[in-house]
Amino acid sequence: MQQSRIDLKKLRLQIALQYGIELDETTLTILAILLQEGKHLFTPMHTKLAEMAEQMQQSKKTLQVDPDHPRWQAFWHGMGQWGLGLCLAIIALLVVFSITLSNDKKQQDMQQALVWYKEHYEAAQKLIDKAGAGTGTTGKKSRQRNK
Repeated sequence: MQQSRIDLKKLRLQIALQYGIELDETTLTILAILLQEGKHLFTPMHTKLAEMAEQMQQSKKTLQVDPDHPRWQAFWHGMGQWGLGLCLAIIALLVVFSITLSNDKKQQDMQQALVWYKEHYEAAQKLIDKAGAGTGTTGKKSRQRNK
């Protein structure tokens, strides 16, 4: 393995500019060796990290997230998860409510019709009684025949 020559002047200037510390030659040499070892050890990690980042980007593409409308996509995904059952439950409740409402309306109409017929029946009976009272026995005879 070929070693690159360490540029101590350049390293000294970088340390002095970045940290404001002046180092001697021995410290600079140790620092340079540690930096080379670190680069040598971290290079495979960086390549694996880059591969994992690429795999994440590929998996993101398989999800097919719409970058222009992510909220709509999330809404329709949620509708697929819970929406169908919720819609069916609401429709069932509306059907039951409308049936109950129509039955109540029919019952109310029937009650009104019964009251109307009862009033007309009573009014007709009063008219018959008045007509029968004016003529005397003819009203009674006709009622007796009907029985």
